[in-house]
Amino acid sequence: MKTDQQIHLLLALGPEAFRFLTGGIELSGPYRGRSVVFKALERRADHVFEPEGGEGPVYIIEIQARRSGDVYDRLVQEIALYRKTYPGRTVYGLPLLLDGRADEPDSPWVGCLGHGPLLRPVYLDGVLRDAERRQPDHPLLAVFLPLRADDRTLAEQAPAAWRRLEGLDPPEASVLLDVFLSWLLERHQGRTYEEIMRMLHVLTPLEETRAYQELVGIGEKKGRQEGRQEGEAALLRRLLVRRFGALPAWAEDQLARASIEELETWGDRVLDAATLTEVLGPAEH
Repeated sequence: MKTDQQIHLLLALGPEAFRFLTGGIELSGPYRGRSVVFKALERRADHVFEPEGGEGPVYIIEIQARRSGDVYDRLVQEIALYRKTYPGRTVYGLPLLLDGRADEPDSPWVGCLGHGPLLRPVYLDGVLRDAERRQPDHPLLAVFLPLRADDRTLAEQAPAAWRRLEGLDPPEASVLLDVFLSWLLERHQGRTYEEIMRMLHVLTPLEETRAYQELVGIGEKKGRQEGRQEGEAALLRRLLVRRFGALPAWAEDQLARASIEELETWGDRVLDAATLTEVLGPAEH
């Protein structure tokens, strides 16, 4: 299942989400996440978290669901390039790994840097297991349910997880619901949005539910594409707005009319593209 875009959204929620997902790292003041391009080598670091006031360390994060063979190589290069661009800044690299199978203990950088604070892997499965013992009611545990639970557990616990996330305050609730639903739709490919809502025991008319109106953003457009397309489009739209600001009408129109294949292609581009047109292509008239 895809994780990079979803975890990026969760990390950007704020200090508590960052602390939870990184295994306890406390941000010293307000931070912002952005993508940084190192033009000299045409290299991009997608997940860079910087203190807004300039005080405190910078965190460069590589999210990895499976072993790639070069996660530490990428982070060491990005740390060096960032320090060259911003001399004197303290920069830490965080490989955020779905589980231990995605790690690369044979990397030469592991021995050189000792897995110390400069380059320390975080295993999300361990973070979540620890949270189940210490913070069983934390909302991020509910978000990760579709990614981690077996079929029986997911069927039993998904409705309660959904209600818990719906009860949170905006804008946090809509981000968490976006991620939860995107993973749930991917887990149950082939089911429509309406079938997923019934599975979650959302029994009120769909047009009246906050999830339908806020998360999918259909409202009066309810005659358009259904099911998984709606969840994919909602998640992609949120990423585009976070990267490029308010979307022009032509971009909103292309998202509404896109096929699942187009949405997935655009989703793969969104963290690397420098402009909106690099993601969606030129405006269609």
